[in-house]
Amino acid sequence: MDPKLWWYLARVGGLMSWWLLSATVVWGLLVRTRVLGHRAPHARLLDLHRFLAGFSLSFLVLHLLGLVADSWVDIGLLQIVIPFTSAYRPVAVAWGVAALYLVAAVQTTSLLKSRIPQRWWRYVHYSTFPLFLLTTVHALTAGTDEDAARWTALLVGAAVTFLAVYRLVVGRRTDDGPSAERPTRTADAQGSRPVVVTEVQRAADGVVTVEFAAADGAVLPSWEPGAHIDLVLPSGLIRSYSLCGDPDDPATYRVAVLRFDDGRGGSAEVHRLREGQRIAVRGPRNRFPLVLAERYVFLAGGITALLPMIRAVEAADRDWSLVYGARSRTAMAFTEELQALGGDRVRLVPQDTDGLPDLAGALKDASTRTAVYACGPEPLLRAVESAVAARGPDRRPHLHVERFHGSGAAGTVTGARAFEVELRRSGRVLPVPVDRSLLDVLRTAVPTIEYSCGEGVCGSCELRVLDGIPDHRDNVLPRGDRARRDVIYPCVSRARSPMLTLDL
Repeated sequence: MDPKLWWYLARVGGLMSWWLLSATVVWGLLVRTRVLGHRAPHARLLDLHRFLAGFSLSFLVLHLLGLVADSWVDIGLLQIVIPFTSAYRPVAVAWGVAALYLVAAVQTTSLLKSRIPQRWWRYVHYSTFPLFLLTTVHALTAGTDEDAARWTALLVGAAVTFLAVYRLVVGRRTDDGPSAERPTRTADAQGSRPVVVTEVQRAADGVVTVEFAAADGAVLPSWEPGAHIDLVLPSGLIRSYSLCGDPDDPATYRVAVLRFDDGRGGSAEVHRLREGQRIAVRGPRNRFPLVLAERYVFLAGGITALLPMIRAVEAADRDWSLVYGARSRTAMAFTEELQALGGDRVRLVPQDTDGLPDLAGALKDASTRTAVYACGPEPLLRAVESAVAARGPDRRPHLHVERFHGSGAAGTVTGARAFEVELRRSGRVLPVPVDRSLLDVLRTAVPTIEYSCGEGVCGSCELRVLDGIPDHRDNVLPRGDRARRDVIYPCVSRARSPMLTLDL
């Protein structure tokens, strides 16, 4: 083995880790300063920020392993942990040791973000600025790759300085100013836009498809399978519906709506829409994303959210199957398209002739590499959850569920207690009694808070938690995220702590 190999790996790991860390800082500032737009940052933008940070850590590990393994610089674990103990450039190494401690603090609090107060994470996260400075000085004084280090420091330093000043001077006006000087969480602030109904068609018994285009002819925001939009109907009702059109068509949104005569009026009003009529839409949002898997099983009591997913997995040449149940064959929408896509992989189960779907049979070949997507009424979803849970951990697929309405657990008042909520921007403190929802109390102070379903399903009322412990009773957060302390859906959720502080 070349004796210089470890030294080269240490240099490559160090430079790549520093470059990726710099990119992480710049990207984080781009997202938080709203340079990329004035809407709340898209989840994928934040995912890229986290990905860059994780990628930087992997090269940091390579850098440290190279240093320890290289015999020329003579750096061991002691020199990595304690500053000024290295015989090789002790000051330069000390800058790196200090940076290592800050990296550990930032990454630890980021991993624990959902379990610690938001302000703790925020304060530690601000240390990425001195972390960037420490790593830059470390790179400039390490004695290798000086030209690359110098030019990177100049370019990235200029970008970070500009964005940091922008954040302090401009971003603070929109993010941290008094409530009178900033937009509230209204539909307009969240991107409500006027659209015109371009087509209304019958899709099945009691089901219509409605297509919309932007009223000004502009391109509509992009979306991915699983996304939904909020329709702001002429009566003022706001209802969420899954998009079932083509994500590659930037000019059109399409929804399919089943009429509930004994519902709350939203579906009936959608059925009364006519071509040429104008309404408004919000979104799209995606709380039911399609994940990468080896195989897919789709279990449908309602098909609209799953239809774009099925098209996508078929286009990607993935293995999939569908079991689609409804009260009758004539009540099933898009059956011709589904059978054309899947042939014998599609099983239609009309309840009036075939009874209930055989969920155990549908899952018999599922493994831990299978993604199961289920959408439909609550009895179906509970049966799917039971069928998946019964398979045991070594044969249990990954289950993804979207509910039409809140489950029995969501929004239940069992064990509810009174608490107080602080609106951080205005400084107001409001009591939340046992017999009132948090959303109801908040809307007395901030009437423009957006919401839709009122059942903890759609996620439209999401608010940021700054302090306190939420009592999550919604159906939006998956089980693994129910300990999060940075978000709440106030239509059904409450507080476990005596005080809850919100970003309002």
